Amino acid sequence: MIHKLIWAVSALAILALAGLYLPLDFLRPRVERALERNLGRKVEVGQVHLNLFGVPGLTFEDVVIHEDPRAGIEPFAYVPALNAGVRALSLLRHRLDFSSLNLGDATVNLVKSSSGTWNFQFLFEQASKGRSGLPGIKMRGGRVNFKFGDTKSVFYFDDADLDVSPYGQGSAEVRFWGAPRRTDRPAREFGHLFVRGNWAAPTVKDGEPRLDLRVELERSALDEVSRLADPRGFGLHGVVSFQAQLGGPPSALKIAGGLQIEDVHRWDLLPQHGGWTAPFEGVLDLIAQKLELASATESASSPVTLRFGASKFLSSPQWEASAQLNRVPLSALLEIARHMGAAVPAKAAAEGGVSGQVSYTGAGGLTGRIELQDASLNLPDVEPLRSKLTAVSIGDGMIHFDSHVEIGPRESAEIEGSYSLSAPRDWNAPRNLDIRIATRGISVADMRSFGLAGIPVLEQTAQGSWRGWARFRAGEWSGEYDLQNARIAVEGLAEPLRIQSASVRLDGKRVLVGRLRAREGATAFTGDYQWDPDAPRPHRFNIVIPEADAAEVARALAPTLVRSQGFLARTFGLPPAPAPDWLKKRRVDGVISIAALTVGSAAARIDRARLLWDASVARLVGVDAHTLVDDSDEAAIAGDFEIGLRGRVPHFKFDGKISGLRYKGGEIDLEGSIEADGLDGEILESAHALGRLRGRSVSFAPDAEFRTVTACFEMTGSAGGPQWKLGSMEAVQGGDTYTGFGLSQPDGKLVLDLNHAGHPARFVAGLAGAP
Repeated sequence: MIHKLIWAVSALAILALAGLYLPLDFLRPRVERALERNLGRKVEVGQVHLNLFGVPGLTFEDVVIHEDPRAGIEPFAYVPALNAGVRALSLLRHRLDFSSLNLGDATVNLVKSSSGTWNFQFLFEQASKGRSGLPGIKMRGGRVNFKFGDTKSVFYFDDADLDVSPYGQGSAEVRFWGAPRRTDRPAREFGHLFVRGNWAAPTVKDGEPRLDLRVELERSALDEVSRLADPRGFGLHGVVSFQAQLGGPPSALKIAGGLQIEDVHRWDLLPQHGGWTAPFEGVLDLIAQKLELASATESASSPVTLRFGASKFLSSPQWEASAQLNRVPLSALLEIARHMGAAVPAKAAAEGGVSGQVSYTGAGGLTGRIELQDASLNLPDVEPLRSKLTAVSIGDGMIHFDSHVEIGPRESAEIEGSYSLSAPRDWNAPRNLDIRIATRGISVADMRSFGLAGIPVLEQTAQGSWRGWARFRAGEWSGEYDLQNARIAVEGLAEPLRIQSASVRLDGKRVLVGRLRAREGATAFTGDYQWDPDAPRPHRFNIVIPEADAAEVARALAPTLVRSQGFLARTFGLPPAPAPDWLKKRRVDGVISIAALTVGSAAARIDRARLLWDASVARLVGVDAHTLVDDSDEAAIAGDFEIGLRGRVPHFKFDGKISGLRYKGGEIDLEGSIEADGLDGEILESAHALGRLRGRSVSFAPDAEFRTVTACFEMTGSAGGPQWKLGSMEAVQGGDTYTGFGLSQPDGKLVLDLNHAGHPARFVAGLAGAP
C-alpha cells in the first residue's frame, strides 16, 4: 500500500513538472475564450502549461490583455507569465472559468476615456454581466501606467503589488502597494503608497459605485515628494508621511487624514515639538481629477492654516498650495530657511512673529504678502536689529521687502530690496538678491548686524561710522557713502590706516574714494583712491602729504621693507623668508607729493613722483623734487627711484641727476646712479655711486678758485664716511686748465692731484663746508 502511495505521489510530481515544460497548445483557443469571458475584452495567449503547484490551474506565457474599445487601442496589460486558478465546478459544466489570475510582474495601463470613465470601471462592468463574475486578480512587482485618451502621463507606479478580491455582483476588495515615479526623472528612493479598501457596485438609488479606502504613504524624503508635483524640486529637507481615509462615489470622495513631517532641524521651535502633524480634510473627484484639501483644525488661534488644490493631477498637473500664517515664530522660520540651505549665520537668533498669506501654483509660482511684527535679529558681538513692521510682498517670481530697522539705541537704517525666485532655486545665489541700505549714520561694526559681508571698503574697516547708501544687485555693489573716523588694516603697514573722513562711490567692481583725509602713524595725508580689479594695477591713488619724516615713513612701512629672520637663519646665512602672498599680488599705480620731507638734518620737497609697484619691486618714476634750505628751494632732483623687496632688507637704487647743489660757494650738478641696502645707518655704509659731476664757481681751497670743473666720480660708503674717487677731472681756474684726479682721505680731506702745462699741483680741502 505504501509503495502504491509513493508511486502515485511521484506520478503526480512528474506530471506537475512536465506540465511546466510541455506546452498544451490545443487548449489555447478555449483558454482565450475563457479569459475574454472573465475580463470582458479580447485576450491573446502564447504558450499554455499545466500548473499543479499551489492552486491547480494553468500557466500562460506572453499574454496580452487588450483594451476595451471605449478606452483606446493600446492593450490593457502585458503579462510575461500569468498563473490562472481554475474553478473546479466550471469543469463539471464542461465550461472553463478561472477563479484567480496572478499577473506577476505585468505592465498595466490605467486609461481614462474621453467620456470620463476609467477602463477598470469597464472591467468591473463587463465582469458583472458574466455568469462567473470577475476572478481574483493579483500582481507582484509590476508597473502601472496612466493614460488619458492616447496620451501617456509622466506619472506611474513601480514595484506595484495589486490584489483584487471580487465579492457580490460587481464589488471587490482592493489592496495596492506601489512606489510613485515620474518618467522625466531618474528613479529615486521613494516611499511606497499603500491603498486598501472596497469597491462597491453601483446601486439603483445612487447610480455610482462606492469606494471606501485607506491610503498611507510611508516615510519618504520631503524633497522627492515635492518633485512629483514639480520636477525641479524646492530644496526641502526632512521626511514626510501621511495616512487618509476616503469614502464615497469616485466623483466625490470625502477625505480625512493627517500629514506628518519629521527630521527637519529645530522643529521644536514650532508649537508641535519634534515634528509637525497637520490633520487635513477634503474632497477628491477621480473622474474630473480634482483634489481639494485643507487643514482640519482651522481656528483664529491656529498659527498655520494650509490649503491644497490640484486638478488634472495625473495628466497635466495644475495645483495650488497656500498657507495662512498667524504670528508664526520668526525663529522657527529662520531655522527652517537655514536647513533648506539659506545663508543664515550659524549663531543668528530671532524673535517676533510672522503673519500673512502665501500661495504657490505650478504655473504662477509663489505669491502673497506677509508682515514681520516686532521682529529682532541678534548676531554675536553686534547690536541687535529691531523692526516694528517689515512688509514682504511676493509675486512675479520676486520677493520684495521694505523695513525701517533700528540698530542699538540711537542708530537706524532704511532697508528695501528683492529676491528672485527664478530657477535655479539656489538660496545663496548672489545674483538673485537686490538689496539697498540707506542710513543717516551708523557705525561700521553695527553693519555686521545685517549679516552682510563684502561691502567694499566697509568690509576692511575695523571701526568707524558711515552714512549714505549701498546697493547689492546682480552680484555687485553700488552706492555712495561717507566714511568717518575709521580704521582700516592695510597689509604692509605697521598699524591700521586712520581715516578721518572720505567719500566712497561704488560702481560695479570699481571703488572710488574721494576727499580722503587720513593718517598713517604720525604722517597725515589727503587725496583719492581707486580700486579697479580689471586694471593691470588695480590699486590707484593720488595723495598729498604736507609733512613727513623719512624715519617715521620707514617705521610705518617696516612690514613691507624688512622680513625678519630668526637666530639660526642669521647665524648660518640662510636665505630670507619668501615674500608673503599679499606682496606677490600687490599691483599699484599712484602719484605722491610731499611738501616737506625730513631726512636726518636735511629737508626736501617732492613735487611729484609716480609709484609703480609690482610685487617685490616698487619704483618712483619721474621724480620731481627739490632740496630745501630755510624753506627755500635749492638743488633740483629728477630721476627714477627703485626699491627692491626680495631680500631681508630693501635694496635702493636711484638713477637721475641733482642740479644746482650748493658746494663751497658755487654749484655742482651730479648725474649717475647710486645703490644701497638696508635702513638707517646701513644705507650710508652700503652705498655705492657712479656718475659725472659739473661745477660752477667752486672755491675748493684758498688757492683753488675753479670757474668750472668736470669729473667722473665713484663714491663708496663705509663706517668712517663716504670715500670719493674723482677721475678724468678737468678744472678751469682763471685762464688755466688743470687735469688730473682726486681721492678722499681717512681724515675726511679731499686731495686733488692736478697738472697744468706739465706742472703738477695739489689742492687739499674738506669734503664739505668752507674751503
